[in-house]
Amino acid sequence: MIVRRYTGSSLETIREVIARELGENAVIINSQKKNKMGLIPGLKKVSFEVIAAVEDIVDADNQPVKANDQNDEVLQMLINEQKQQYRNLRRSIKFLDEKIAEVDNHVEGFSDKMVVNHQHDSVLGNIHTEWRTQVNKKVKLKVKHGSPNRQHYRHALGTMINTTGGIKFKSRQFTSPHVHVVLGPTGVGKTTSIAKLTAKCVLKDKLNVGLLTIDTFRVAAVDQLREYASLLGVEFAVAFSAKEIESQLHRFQDKDIVFIDTPGRSHFDTMGIKDIHNNLNSIQKTSILLAVPANIRQQDADAIVNNFSSMIPDALLITKTDEATNCDGLTRLLAQSKLPIAYITNGQRVPEDMHIATPELIASLIIPTNQTEMTEQELIIDK
Repeated sequence: MIVRRYTGSSLETIREVIARELGENAVIINSQKKNKMGLIPGLKKVSFEVIAAVEDIVDADNQPVKANDQNDEVLQMLINEQKQQYRNLRRSIKFLDEKIAEVDNHVEGFSDKMVVNHQHDSVLGNIHTEWRTQVNKKVKLKVKHGSPNRQHYRHALGTMINTTGGIKFKSRQFTSPHVHVVLGPTGVGKTTSIAKLTAKCVLKDKLNVGLLTIDTFRVAAVDQLREYASLLGVEFAVAFSAKEIESQLHRFQDKDIVFIDTPGRSHFDTMGIKDIHNNLNSIQKTSILLAVPANIRQQDADAIVNNFSSMIPDALLITKTDEATNCDGLTRLLAQSKLPIAYITNGQRVPEDMHIATPELIASLIIPTNQTEMTEQELIIDK
C-alpha cells in the first residue's frame, strides 16, 4: 500500500494531484485544515494537509508487492489514531446519555414533589399549624408505602375530633325539667337550631317541651320562635329578666325539656355576654350549647372561646355548613375550646337540616371532597 501526505492551499488542487499520482482508487485517510502566519503580520495563511493511500500492486508474476515498512507504519498509526478517536467519541456519548438521564430523573422527581406539595397544601390548607403537624404524623404512620390520599388525611383528622353523638333527651321522671340553652354570636342560627331540636324531641322522642326566649332585642326572633312553637304544639314564653326566667321555668315544671333561646352577642361584646350569664346564673342543671358558624375564621376562634367560656358551654353546635365555602377555623376552635361537637346544621328545614355530628362528618367539612368523591354530608342530605 502506498501512503502519501499532501499539503496545499486548496483541497481541490490536492485532490487533482492525488488522482494524478495515485489514481482514481486512492482513498483519503485524513484531512486537516491548518492556519499559518503569512508574510504580512496578523494575516493568517490557510493550508490543508491530506493523507491519501492506494493499494500498490505490481504485476510481476502476478504476485503482490509488499509496501514498504515506512508506509505500513504510518498507516497503522493513522488507524490506531482513528480507533482512539472513535473510543473517545463513544465514551463522550455514553457520558452525555448518563447526564441526560440524571437530568430527566431530577426533573421528574422535582415535578412529582411539586405535585405532592401542591396536593399536600390543598388537603391540609384548612387545618391550623399545630394540628397539621399531628395529622401529618398520623398519616405517615398509617401509610408506609405510596402517596396518601385525601381519605387518609380525613381519617387522621377524624381521630382528633371529639363528638358527643348528639344529646340523649329524656323525660324528667318526676324531677325538674332538663334545661338546654343555646347561645352564640349574632346571626349563627340559634333560633332555627332550637326549633330543630324541639321538633326532634316532640316528633321523634315524644317528649313534652317548653320554649323560652330571652332574646327580646329582636322582635322577629320572638315571632319566629312563637311560630315554630305553634306549629309543633309546644308552650312558649318570653322572659325579660332573671326573675322572669325563674318564674317561667317554674311554670314549665311539668315539661320534660325546656329550651332557652338567647340574644346573639358579638364575641367582642363582653358586657352583653356577661348580661346573658347573669340572667341564667340562677338556673340549676343547665346544658349549654355554643353555636358557631362552620365558616368561622381562625382569628375569631380564640375570641369566641375566650369570651363565651364564662358560660361554661358543654358542647358545640356547628351551624350553616351549607353556606360555608371554607372551614379553616374549625380545628382552631376545637383545639382552643376542647369542646365536643353535638350537632351540625346545613339548611333552614325543620327538623331535617340538623344532623348528629361525627368525626368523619366534621373532617369532611375541614378537608372538602374533590369532584370524584361524595362526602358523608352529601349522603346525609340525599337521604
